[in-house]
Amino acid sequence: MARRAGCPGRAVAPTYGRTPPAGRSGPRATSDLEFGLFVYNAGGDDRSVAFLDKDLGSHLELVHRNCLGPLEAAYRFGGPMVARGRGAVVLVTSGAAWAGGATLAAYGATKAFDLILAESLWAEWRTRGVDVLGLVLGKTDTPSMRRAFDAEGKPYGELADPDEVAAAALDHLADCPTWIYGSDTPTGGSPFGALSRRDAVLAMSRGASAHGDDA
Repeated sequence: MARRAGCPGRAVAPTYGRTPPAGRSGPRATSDLEFGLFVYNAGGDDRSVAFLDKDLGSHLELVHRNCLGPLEAAYRFGGPMVARGRGAVVLVTSGAAWAGGATLAAYGATKAFDLILAESLWAEWRTRGVDVLGLVLGKTDTPSMRRAFDAEGKPYGELADPDEVAAAALDHLADCPTWIYGSDTPTGGSPFGALSRRDAVLAMSRGASAHGDDA
């Protein structure tokens, strides 16, 4: 990656959300660096099943990775940006954040956390020189998505291209708190519009079921 970008690089394996704060490797390994852009893009769920069909440890690991991880990373990397008066943070979330749905209990809840965290930090930091973007994705060609599809032995279907997703995020960093990739109204609200919460949850559940059939 450093060769491709033509600039120095440093590979670090952070452990956000998995170990006590004293054991975090990321802050120690990068304490001498000034970050202009931080992107938190971790937290896919390889298996979408009913809540009780997955062990508690897997649910807790997802919460650690998708909630504690971005919260700590935003605090550690965003704080110096605010102090300097410049920088940007991108938190990648999912369309599963819009409403609850069957087989999406923990995953959807964690992605809703990421969405609200990003929008709230945007509101706090937008006048402090730091851009914050909650990037909402649908099915994207990532290793996690491929693992989920491969586990079912079925074709991937239409997936968003990661390079195009990354380019869109960079292009719209300063435009809004939320960018819904692939939407006709990328700065709009929930795609469920005026549906009642009940109907939105049922629609999300049908979508999750169809995703499982297609995966």
